[in-house]
Amino acid sequence: MKQQRKIPATSVILVVCALITLVISFWPSGLNDSERAIFFGAYYKAFCAAGEWWRFLTVGFVHISVIHLFVNMTSLYVLGRALEPTLKIGKFLVLLFGSVIGGSVFYYCTGRNTVAVGLSGGLYGLLAAYVYLVWQGGALRIPQVRNAVLQTIAINLVINFMPSVGWRAHFGGAITGLLLIMILDERENIRDMKRNALLALAALCVVSVFAVRKSSDLSNDDIYLLTDAHILEKECDLGFENYARHMAQNLDRVYDSDYLEQLFR
Repeated sequence: MKQQRKIPATSVILVVCALITLVISFWPSGLNDSERAIFFGAYYKAFCAAGEWWRFLTVGFVHISVIHLFVNMTSLYVLGRALEPTLKIGKFLVLLFGSVIGGSVFYYCTGRNTVAVGLSGGLYGLLAAYVYLVWQGGALRIPQVRNAVLQTIAINLVINFMPSVGWRAHFGGAITGLLLIMILDERENIRDMKRNALLALAALCVVSVFAVRKSSDLSNDDIYLLTDAHILEKECDLGFENYARHMAQNLDRVYDSDYLEQLFR
């Protein structure tokens, strides 16, 4: 009997994402779907610029639609079964969450003030890592494997041209995942590649810090005061008045206004 591959980290993430999607569908009341997603940690550039940088990671756990959740969780299950037993939990989580953060940072530096949800940046990082490992293992010389990999890449490239798809996060996640898997690869025959990947990742982090600081200004067209007010009001209703006031002050600094701070005095 074939032994089942254990994927505890993948399984926990699947459950957490499903539970968060379930809760978002009905709570907290008084908010629309996008506002609930922001409330639970979705990527929202204004709130990131106001100090909630943890959204670069938590975006991966937040999904709004059941279809989006199903597609991402199916991809996570497939890639998790392929990678987690090989990499072990620690490296797998570094790869997945590092790619989520990398995708979010790239999205922040190149996109407008929008709400983004989903694990896609991390999944593209896992996909890049999987292709790298298949290539390093020599399996791409097998026509069936090579064709399957090329078809998967082609399908995912086409997906990025569909409406409302955050291709920037996908691209950033894939680049981050590729560099991370090179660094995490412990084989002796790739020392030079590993060193170069480490230098490239370090350079990317330095550039990202400056790019994030430069990209933190928002245009008037990207300011959604009503959305911000709804979320901060809900935080007050739940007993987080001090934090809501703190965020109102930070958002006003980002917007160069005093509207929210006056509203939540």
